[in-house]
Amino acid sequence: MTPGVTVWRCTACGSLFFPRRLLCATCHSPDFAEAQAVAARIEEITEIRHVLGQTHWAPRRLANVRTADGLAFTVGLLDGSQEGEEIALFQDGTAPFGRRLKESAA
Repeated sequence: MTPGVTVWRCTACGSLFFPRRLLCATCHSPDFAEAQAVAARIEEITEIRHVLGQTHWAPRRLANVRTADGLAFTVGLLDGSQEGEEIALFQDGTAPFGRRLKESAA
């Protein structure tokens, strides 16, 4: 798991996106530069308790988060973080995750 989540900034207008888009939703430019989101604030949490067809499923918590730049997206929570808390962001492959800032250094 690597620190930060890769997001994409439109080089024409500066809008941020996750996941990557083919065209900017604001100005329709196809040109993006990679950037890193390293922290976000939790806005809402949900828990997935069951998935059809899965036999060994453990409940998973998901959160809608917003970065200081205003970009909102969904991450998997790795701890008991709560709504309103600021969390550190991580990436495993292309999947975004988050956990409390104080526990991220450990």
